Amino acid sequence: MSKKGFLLALLLATVLHLQAVTVNSTAGKLATIVTNHNATELTVNGTIDARDFAFIADEMPNINTLNLANATIVAYNSTLNDGLLPGEHHYAANTMPYCALAGVLTLKNVTLPSNLTAIDYGAFAGCTGITAIGLPATLLSIGDDAFNTCSSLTQVSITGSINHLGSKAFAHCAKLATVIINPSGPITIGDEAFANCQSLNNVTIGAAVTHLGNGTFTACKALKKINIAPGSKLESIGDMTFYNSGLEELNMEDMPHLKHLGAWALARTNLKELTLPAHVKNLDEGTLFYNNKLTSLELPSTLTYLPDYMLAGCDNINGTQFMTPSLGNIGDFAIYNQQQHGKITVPQRVYYIGSYAMAGIKWLYQITSEPLQAPELGNNVWAGIKKSRVNLYVNEESLDNYRAAEQWQDFLIDVAQLRGDVNCDGFVNTLDAIAERKFLVNGITEGINTSRTDVTASGNTDVADIVAIYNIINGVYQTERPMNYWFSDYFESMGFKTSARKAKIEFSLDNSLSYNALQFDIVTPSHITIDDAKVSGRGLAHEIHLGLTGGNEYRLVSYSPTGDDFEGNSGVIVTLYITSTNTITNNDFITLSHIYFADGKENVYHNKDIIAKVLGISAIDNITIDSDEQPVNVYNTQGQLLRQNVSPAQATNGLPAGIYIVGNKKVIVR
Repeated sequence: MSKKGFLLALLLATVLHLQAVTVNSTAGKLATIVTNHNATELTVNGTIDARDFAFIADEMPNINTLNLANATIVAYNSTLNDGLLPGEHHYAANTMPYCALAGVLTLKNVTLPSNLTAIDYGAFAGCTGITAIGLPATLLSIGDDAFNTCSSLTQVSITGSINHLGSKAFAHCAKLATVIINPSGPITIGDEAFANCQSLNNVTIGAAVTHLGNGTFTACKALKKINIAPGSKLESIGDMTFYNSGLEELNMEDMPHLKHLGAWALARTNLKELTLPAHVKNLDEGTLFYNNKLTSLELPSTLTYLPDYMLAGCDNINGTQFMTPSLGNIGDFAIYNQQQHGKITVPQRVYYIGSYAMAGIKWLYQITSEPLQAPELGNNVWAGIKKSRVNLYVNEESLDNYRAAEQWQDFLIDVAQLRGDVNCDGFVNTLDAIAERKFLVNGITEGINTSRTDVTASGNTDVADIVAIYNIINGVYQTERPMNYWFSDYFESMGFKTSARKAKIEFSLDNSLSYNALQFDIVTPSHITIDDAKVSGRGLAHEIHLGLTGGNEYRLVSYSPTGDDFEGNSGVIVTLYITSTNTITNNDFITLSHIYFADGKENVYHNKDIIAKVLGISAIDNITIDSDEQPVNVYNTQGQLLRQNVSPAQATNGLPAGIYIVGNKKVIVR
């Protein structure tokens, strides 16, 4: 035979040797049916059991594609001598056997049996060549480590009737980018199910998922957000579920049934802001440990225990009040090394502060401790802080107690001014709200300390301060310093003539934001007096108060003691009833100024002055918004420049009472 002929024959033999093989199999007989062990593709019809998978894994070194679509896996009880697991073992029917194809590196394409109900432990573990896997609709369970280290797998969709996903089922799948878990019924995700999947960046959690196991997404560096289906039944997030992942966003309002966050669940992530709703009842240690990108945090007002290491190292949440009114126990290292905090308030119910709980807060200069009895302390609570430079404010009757208590006694101890205690009786209650309202509406200062009326520390006393007092009374926790804004909601007045000398004036608001309090001053013509003011149907939960501040000058405030917003976003909000000594005409006008609206977080919004007819309909054009980002200059009435290029929201903060020109507006500071 010529050399050319020999090479051609050799090539033909090789091609035939590596061809695809299709067999009709009887369980346990595959080794005798498949004669070409070097085949790259194998299609099996008929029955197959654990012995046949052992043959494929051990005796077919070039297997690339395995098609089991028309195969049925039958049960098998192994013996001591069949070369499978040591001892006797039961392999269930319609189940990919224990470690069936584990470590078969050549395998790239697999079609599973159409009637498969389970994939057992490690069935495809270490199959680094598999790029995709279709899971049949009949599948109910994916076992532990089933696809562990399938490093070429790029996506997986877990749907249908699956009710179990085992531990580390898809862990260490380096190229896995997309995961959809959306079965028709309840399912628990096993521990570390997707741990260390470095490319994972698209995760959808269906409504039926009830639990994310310990370390489910730990070390998934590309994961920035998970998509939660509406109506989610998720009840718990396990220990270290997102530990050391790239998570930047997590909306727990999308998880209305969530009750528990496990230890270190969100530790060392990239979260920038987080709200833990009231339905999250239980937190374990280190939940947010060293989240150094976290700048905004809101905790449930009902939280009674700040766990060990909970916020340790979260050093960028400066200004966030993380101690809730119901807090009683602050754990070890709970806010350790939060270096940016200057002021801390210890809530009234706190009875214990753990070891090193506040150590390392190097810029701390003030502590307000509300408990009458100095809380018990662990070891070195304020380690690294120069306590001789830190002011500690306590209730007057508690001075001796704190001065005698270890660790507490080292601070500069003085009497505290309790936020919201306008009447200085040592309590914050309805009496303070009434005193604040009388001061604001009627100018009554008897029995109050006027230096305490600016409860929000905004530089002004307004209706937001009443909101703040009721927030304290109602246990609503303020998470951020209140701000002042100019806003562009549509505010209009509509007058209705009822007799020649009486009229009813209804004020309507079309608002894009929600408000729970309002305030404005009213100037009427000399012949018109305001007899009464009432809230409309939008504010049935609100009180309204009207006071005479001058000859024909009135101030009106309305607020909800229970913190309710004005209902809806359109319609009548306040009605005035007026009387005139003369016949009311179309030439009679009233002026509204210092128009403020406050929301439940004590932010105050300002409207421009309004001049409106008493009769007819007088609509006010949309108000041009003054953006906080466009700086303004501040002048006094003599034209002297006081401040240059400052935010409108902060323009008059700290200025003494008087009239100022802010940008092109006249602003009165009271």
